[in-house]
Amino acid sequence: MKVIGLCTRFTPADEWAFDYAFKLVKAHGWQLNICHWLHSPYRLRREMVQADLFEPGELVTATPEVLNHLEYQLRQYFDERLGDFTNAAFKLCEGMYQVEMVRCFRQNLLDLVVMGYQEAAKISFSDETESGSLPLEEFIAGLHHPVILVGHQGPGTFLLNQKAVEWLEVLDIPEGQWTLVQPEAALAH
Repeated sequence: MKVIGLCTRFTPADEWAFDYAFKLVKAHGWQLNICHWLHSPYRLRREMVQADLFEPGELVTATPEVLNHLEYQLRQYFDERLGDFTNAAFKLCEGMYQVEMVRCFRQNLLDLVVMGYQEAAKISFSDETESGSLPLEEFIAGLHHPVILVGHQGPGTFLLNQKAVEWLEVLDIPEGQWTLVQPEAALAH
């Protein structure tokens, strides 16, 4: 394992996810890739984005200047917390969550994804044959790559998919603070 992807939407759980991922990369000398999705996966017009990461407002065309400004905001947000840690990269993501995550794993750009738990979050998908959404837990549980959701029951609690459990020795998560992620469909039966 060499590269951890942190997906952030600037929620309290994302803050806890950052703290965990940052502790992990510093302890092991790994790289931290901080990713932020520019828009809702439900919006069809991908060329339109918010002009500011932190103050929702009108949508603007995603010009190179706007994207540079948004990346600057992302970097500035984490700069102080990173301190003198330089093994970090930043990425503004524009595709759908599941497509982008799987693509990054398949291209060996990420070895592990850490993200804050989002209650009732859905992963949207759409192609020529079907469209709809999956509960985040169901998507993560079925993913063949390691993913950790942080904060499902407050700070210091973790949901791991089966692939992440295989890396438990190096993940520095105390026994009793993690649970195997269960998709909602499995919990309902």
